Amino acid sequence: DKYNGDIPLEDDEKYARSKVEQRPIVLVIIGYYTALKIFLYYLVSLSSLITVGLSVGMTIYWYERFQNDKTDQLSGTGMDWVLLGFAVITPLSLSIGIAFRRRERALVEIAKFRSFAFQLFLSHCIWDWGLPPDGKAGANIDWVEHADDVLKELISIGDELCRFLTLPTTSRSRHRMTRSGRHEAARTAEVAYRLYESLYTRRFVQLSLLSEKIKLAGLGASEVSRMRQYERFMGDAIENLRMVKTYRTPQMMRSFARLFTTLLPPFFAPQYAQLATNVDSLEIGVTFAVITALCLNALLEGVEILEDPFVAFVTLDGIDVREEFQVLHWQQLVSARNGIFPMAVPYGDHAEFSFASGILGDIESSGPVSDTPIGNASEATHGSRRRRHRALPSLGDAYFLVGLEDEVDKRESGYKLYDTSKKGSDENSSHKATPPKSESTGNKGSEGKERPAS
Repeated sequence: DKYNGDIPLEDDEKYARSKVEQRPIVLVIIGYYTALKIFLYYLVSLSSLITVGLSVGMTIYWYERFQNDKTDQLSGTGMDWVLLGFAVITPLSLSIGIAFRRRERALVEIAKFRSFAFQLFLSHCIWDWGLPPDGKAGANIDWVEHADDVLKELISIGDELCRFLTLPTTSRSRHRMTRSGRHEAARTAEVAYRLYESLYTRRFVQLSLLSEKIKLAGLGASEVSRMRQYERFMGDAIENLRMVKTYRTPQMMRSFARLFTTLLPPFFAPQYAQLATNVDSLEIGVTFAVITALCLNALLEGVEILEDPFVAFVTLDGIDVREEFQVLHWQQLVSARNGIFPMAVPYGDHAEFSFASGILGDIESSGPVSDTPIGNASEATHGSRRRRHRALPSLGDAYFLVGLEDEVDKRESGYKLYDTSKKGSDENSSHKATPPKSESTGNKGSEGKERPAS
């Protein structure tokens, strides 16, 4: 629909506000439930179980020693907790702070990239240098086709940047210190360089040529200079994202924390055994041993998950780059194109702006999978590179994105904001607002490929 200045989706907004959970007791219960689920599902790992096993075993051993001590000279009260804080808590705290600063930096660069990409597209579509019959109207250029060429390059840059950022991490300790790890890093780096060459070198050359095309048609030098500036700022954002992707927090600090997180808690077993002896309950001593080991390893797992913020979004506080680039970036550009050229054939044939109907299920389409190898981004045409979007498992590893480089028909959001199957029941139970109507935006393009978006 043509934009008329009205605030859209008022009924949808009222309905969304009315359905927000506000009951304090429910929020408290759900808060504790989700915190416990995150702790058990994401933060308890194999290393946690190893540390717990060592701590419990040593606690039981020392408890038996204390019980069988006939001289009463053995005591576990001389252990100092300062060592644990210095050797484990301090490096973990510093690593978490560094990881979150890297994440915030990456968020800023993603915002800059999307903003400048959108402004660059608008400049190609809207900027003029004279009134008709002069200016754009007098140029021998098909401006819809020109806009679609720019749109194709910007969408391709977003798609390939998403693929680049979600490649497996190649800067962990095993990638530097073991032969198999170095081979693994080399294989991934080769793919990464090919993707990066396509999204940055080749596609930015095409964007520059398109800018030169309208400059030769008559656009002023100052306007073209501003367009070049947008391209430069996009390039700066991409380079900064590459730096965050490629380089990690201090390896020495992480290795130090990993070793002492596993080895130090068992050395405090005499302390737990002494507590068990004092209260005459081995269960109390074992419980404290388990809690200490789990808490320390949970902090370590949090650091490991955030090491690569571009693949950590499936677990905790990482960045959902798929949602930013392959869904929102695409939808914003396509929506602008169809609004600027309302009389032209809509871009993106049979496309809908919709949310996934399921949550944490398999949201990939059933379209045929291409045999195009990952990394051949520059050889494949834009129309044939449809994306495969899978439901994402846990553990913060980029291997969850196996298949992302394959092809699929849909660009669905990973968020399920409204389930249409429950619309009727919600309508009957809600008296505060009218449920939103089902809406979709049809987008057809010259490629004729199906690209639903959220």
